[in-house]
Amino acid sequence: MAKAEGYWMPMTDVFSLGVPGPSGNENDTFIGETVIYKVNNLLNSGNIVGLLRKVLMHNILFPDTAYSFYGFAGFDGRTIQPVIVQPRIANAHPATQIMIDTYMVALGFEKTAGNGRFRNSQYEVWDVVPRNVLVDAEIKLIG
Repeated sequence: MAKAEGYWMPMTDVFSLGVPGPSGNENDTFIGETVIYKVNNLLNSGNIVGLLRKVLMHNILFPDTAYSFYGFAGFDGRTIQPVIVQPRIANAHPATQIMIDTYMVALGFEKTAGNGRFRNSQYEVWDVVPRNVLVDAEIKLIG
């Protein structure tokens, strides 16, 4: 279906998305002029549905940095990795944990045990740590 609808990219073509950026446990990133592409290996999400749920929750909580679905990459008949895209914020740098804590409390979350963990009556978020949160030139947090 992804191929028929034009949402399939052979893994050998992912470098056409942009300049390779920092990669982590779950994403390889590619930096474009105005966006960041994340090719997700599903290690932390378990499956595509799990990833899309996380993306939807992120978009509800942090609409300024909402993700969009771009398509799928993979090796034909062997692997499939969702590709999501997010606006690129120029001149951003990692936030401090104090900045993150203050921002999350302002959003109505309370800090819980464990670094980078917060909750409110509806959501629990985790891994909200400096390596995952950027600040732009206007000191606006970017998740």
